[in-house]
Amino acid sequence: IGQAFPYTPIANPRYMVADWEFGIQDENMQKMVNEARGKGAQVVVVLSHNGMDVDLKMASRVRGIDAILGGHTHDGMPAPFVVKNAGGQTLVTNAGSNSKFLGALDFDVRGGKVQGFQYKLLPHLLQPAARPTPPWTALINKVARAPTKTSCHEKLRRAPTDLLYRRGNFNGT
Repeated sequence: IGQAFPYTPIANPRYMVADWEFGIQDENMQKMVNEARGKGAQVVVVLSHNGMDVDLKMASRVRGIDAILGGHTHDGMPAPFVVKNAGGQTLVTNAGSNSKFLGALDFDVRGGKVQGFQYKLLPHLLQPAARPTPPWTALINKVARAPTKTSCHEKLRRAPTDLLYRRGNFNGT
């Protein structure tokens, strides 16, 4: 199940998302989880862009989610938080930002339920399996890089000073 950043309408011009609805809607998430389980899902994972604080709260309120793989706050979590809720527990984790890490979460599923899990936060650049293959590199170059090749290298302005800052772990800057 996918969950977009709930504050999109106030973080972006409204015309960009005019016909879309956003927000923290635990009731709708519960309906989607129930529907997935009703169709036979043995594992329910939410791919979220809420941010760690919102993901932790959602995990405590919505039953039946096995894991929330989050983003937005870019936290590199060496182990998932285990959040207890009325339906059992939900794992909540993030794998950092900018492809520095790859979060690997494996479930032990027996009898139609998650019985256990293993999680690793792997340094992305050191993993041979994470290195791009020629077909993927060609596709990325064609679709993403080629159309912007000249404009991305055009100098627009120069900052008068360094723009270094320390990013906070959970709520950004």
